[in-house]
Amino acid sequence: MALAVKNPCHLNMSASFIKLKRFEEAIGQCSIVLAEDENNVKALFRRGKARAELGQTNAAWEDFLKARKFAPQDKAIARELRLLAEHDKAVYQKQKEIYKGIFGPTPEPKPKRDNWLIILWHWLLSSFYRLFRRERHKAE
Repeated sequence: MALAVKNPCHLNMSASFIKLKRFEEAIGQCSIVLAEDENNVKALFRRGKARAELGQTNAAWEDFLKARKFAPQDKAIARELRLLAEHDKAVYQKQKEIYKGIFGPTPEPKPKRDNWLIILWHWLLSSFYRLFRRERHKAE
């Protein structure tokens, strides 16, 4: 009977703390409820929301996924998971831009220098070909 009164009080306090942007205290209130009832969807949702606001995205993912397991039709949980995914994607893109040039620019491929022997050999072959072609035309 005491849990029926105690848990809603902690959940209401956590909602108030989230509105006041006191996220650490909201996490503490939700953790108290989850210590008693580890499958409380409302506590998991609010703790996930507070963790997401603090930038603890991995822990927020865990809370939201566990909450979705117990309430798969809840649209608020699906919305928060979508927002977390968008946030993670934005962070990844920002990090990609920041660290793009960390090892310097990509090296330009150097043009191959032809070996002078090969160039000379090709010149000699083409010269002999032209010479013998002329000789054959004269003979005809």
